[in-house]
Amino acid sequence: MRQGAARNAAIVTSPELIRAYATLQRGSRFLGIGLGGPGEAPRAIAGRYRAKVIGNGLRELDRFLNLLVGEAARCRGIALPEGERNTANKLARLRRALSVPDPDHDRLAALGRSRDCLFYCAGTVLRGDGAGDDAMTIGWRTPGGRLKRVAVGAELAVSVTDLSEVCRYYLDLADRLLAEARSIPNGAS
Repeated sequence: MRQGAARNAAIVTSPELIRAYATLQRGSRFLGIGLGGPGEAPRAIAGRYRAKVIGNGLRELDRFLNLLVGEAARCRGIALPEGERNTANKLARLRRALSVPDPDHDRLAALGRSRDCLFYCAGTVLRGDGAGDDAMTIGWRTPGGRLKRVAVGAELAVSVTDLSEVCRYYLDLADRLLAEARSIPNGAS
C-alpha cells in the first residue's frame, strides 16, 4: 500500500473525525427543526429569550464546526494555531494548507456577527460590519443567494426558514469539509 493510500485510509476511518462530523450533523438538524426531536416538523423558537436561544444555537454549531476543522487538519497532518476560536479564519488556514478554495469565509464571518448580535444584543443591530458602516451583513441569504444586510438600529429577524437554511448550510459545509479532509494530497495515491 502506498503512503498516500495509507494516509487516506486512516483519514476515512478516523473515529475523532467521524465523531466531530456526526456531532455537527446532529446539532444542525436539531437547531434546524426548532430545537425539536427526530422526526418532528420545523417549528418556531418562541418566547422571551428567543434571540438568545437562537444565538446560542448558532454558537454551538460554530463550535462543532471548529472542532471538525481541527480534526480534519489533524488527520491531514496540518498544524493549526492552538486555541484558534475564529472558525472562519481556522477553516481558511486549513484550506490554504490543502490548496483548495475557501468560499465560506465571508458567510462564516457574517454568521459570527449574527450570533453575537442575537446572543449579546437581543437581536438589535448595534454596529455595522466595520467602522462607519450603516448595516451589518448577516449569515442568511436572500432568495437571490446574496447575504442579507440589516441596518444599524433594526432588529435582526430570524424566521423558521432562515434558521433552517443556515442549518442546511452547516450540513453541506460538514459534507464538503469531510470530503476535503479525505482527499489525497496532490492527487497522489
